[in-house]
Amino acid sequence: MAFNATTLSSAIGASDTSLQVASATGITAPNFTTGVGITYLFLESECMLVTSVSGTFIGVQRGYAGTPTAAHGVTCPVVAGLPTDFGPIVPSVKAQQDATPAGQMFGFAAPVASAATIVASGSLFHVTGTTATNIITPPAGFVEGQITIVADGVWTFTSSAVTNGIGMSGTVTSAKSAVTFFYDAATALWYPSRLA
Repeated sequence: MAFNATTLSSAIGASDTSLQVASATGITAPNFTTGVGITYLFLESECMLVTSVSGTFIGVQRGYAGTPTAAHGVTCPVVAGLPTDFGPIVPSVKAQQDATPAGQMFGFAAPVASAATIVASGSLFHVTGTTATNIITPPAGFVEGQITIVADGVWTFTSSAVTNGIGMSGTVTSAKSAVTFFYDAATALWYPSRLA
């Protein structure tokens, strides 16, 4: 089927489930059992699935395939067609806020003095001093994930098979370089990304 174009005869709100068009040519009531007569309507960036047709009054499912619902004004252009006419429906994304992964906080946290046991102040922080560390207590709210430590001096971390211990020994051989540790809650150990 080719596309059919018409316009709205009256404005619709963002939650309305029926609309009136100037012409219903090419807009058919669906038979979901056989898959015949399924029609999509596009109004601006919103896709609607036609659910019923009575003259020029059309029942619709709004925001079909994840497209954003919106109010549409009188004389808004309406494009009707079969699902195969439109191809894949990809909703436009105007704004997006990615979720912060678990255990990830951004920006440097307070520096931590080197010691046999240190408490991570965040997921990214400096260790001052050169005392060897063998236990890293995770930051508050941390379940599993990673931390990155910037060593301000030549700093050593040693293997320790205890809760919050370090899985392998290593040394940060250059001051002002970083090492990432991955925490596995199943083993309760930190695994360094590098050993030297």
